[in-house]
Amino acid sequence: MKKVIKNNYKFILGIILGLVISVSSVYAVEAYIESNKVSYDNSKSKGSYKEVQSSIDELYERSGIHKEKWIDKTLNGADPVLKDPLIPVEIKPNGDVYYANLNSEWYNYSEKRWANAVILVDNPSNTNYSVGDHILEDDIESYFVWIPRYQYKIWDMGNYNKAITLNDLTDSAEKLNDDTTLWKLAGSNSKLIDIKFGNIENTPKMNESEASLNEYYTHPAFTLGNKDLNGIWVGKFETGYKGANSKESAEVNEEEPTSVIIKPDVYSWRSVSVKNAFTASYNYERILDSHMLKNTEWGAVAYLSHSEYGIGNNVNVNNYSNYKTGYSATANADQRTYPGVIGIDTATTKLWNSPTGYLASTTGNISGVYDMSGGAYEFMASCFEDTPMDSGFDKETLSSEMIKGYIDRYNKNSTVNSYNYRILGDATGELGPFYYYLESGVGGAYFSSSWYSSIAYFPHISGSWFVRSGECYTGSGSGQFLFTYNSGGSSFQSVSFRLALSPTN
Repeated sequence: MKKVIKNNYKFILGIILGLVISVSSVYAVEAYIESNKVSYDNSKSKGSYKEVQSSIDELYERSGIHKEKWIDKTLNGADPVLKDPLIPVEIKPNGDVYYANLNSEWYNYSEKRWANAVILVDNPSNTNYSVGDHILEDDIESYFVWIPRYQYKIWDMGNYNKAITLNDLTDSAEKLNDDTTLWKLAGSNSKLIDIKFGNIENTPKMNESEASLNEYYTHPAFTLGNKDLNGIWVGKFETGYKGANSKESAEVNEEEPTSVIIKPDVYSWRSVSVKNAFTASYNYERILDSHMLKNTEWGAVAYLSHSEYGIGNNVNVNNYSNYKTGYSATANADQRTYPGVIGIDTATTKLWNSPTGYLASTTGNISGVYDMSGGAYEFMASCFEDTPMDSGFDKETLSSEMIKGYIDRYNKNSTVNSYNYRILGDATGELGPFYYYLESGVGGAYFSSSWYSSIAYFPHISGSWFVRSGECYTGSGSGQFLFTYNSGGSSFQSVSFRLALSPTN
């Protein structure tokens, strides 16, 4: 009996010693992380982030401690792809940004906390940011949000080629100009989108011919040309113009990628042609395959926002009439009329890092994508085939292999109601049925979808390029499900654009 007791003591003592060694090793690892700062090398040639991370991995291995990067099991393998110069971050509710620890839970999509990353300015005040550090706002050039690869269950094939009028509903002449009936119908059909995340292996690319009603379909945004992606990084805000100190100084028609800034509370880059927006986006970070956001990519963000992993509602309008990024209207009820705000009125407009501001995010919290309703309209890299109009492109370039995959192409025979020419997943035709009504108090006739009465015009002879979002004055017709047309030129002071990144492992 005594021998058994001695063995038990030895066993317990072994456990205690093991714990002491493990704890000591953990502290050693933490001390290493703290003392060996991650140097941000703007030349992007040394890959300093990877070098230090590799050293940390080696130290864990020597210590005998099992160490794994945080993986969100909900994503089924579609976790964020990080490459220099992207820095993973966690954003506090007040907007403070901290360098994320990849070994802790820095994102969780089942809790509607989407992964965020930033790119620093050329000469940050701190060249040695490391895990856990507060990253100063002045050192951040751009914010991005991870949209994981997914399949969604098709609820509508989107084969509509007309809009419903009151004449289609009633023969009562006195109701022909009463928009109340159609208004209610036009906002009544939204639904929570059923989404399943997955990586390239378990969520294979699909063609539209393989799509069926009530079946899961791999969203096309996760294929760029011939490249399949585990997800995309999308600009957290509309693209701003670096250095602009007024809305007028942000109206610049150039293609300079160093002018790109993607941050809250900056002036949106407007009065830029599609070609120049496309070129600036393309050349912003070639190592990360940067490019101008396409209509299908917008659709991927919009659909995710309206799933159990997002806000599940129409996002709030950015009604700041000076075209600054990251704002939200305080009224979350009837936004059918113009906000009437000149500049900023703090009683009706709040910034992104406030409870009201969160409602303008795709998640209903600070981790999501902003400015998808109001602010400025946004050009999409999406148009009729070989129809450049005022974009600055010529037909040869627009149809060339050089930009194939970076522009969504649509049927050039489209009319304003050719919703059946949609690309599945682009958040256009699938939002039907569509309605035509007169909106009292605004003085216009509108084509709208049945999702939140969002404006719904398909590109046609008057404009071959898609625009999304709406502007600060659009009011109730704005939202992540708005779509309309534009000729693509630089004369439009209310149109901006957005970037995406498509790095691969």
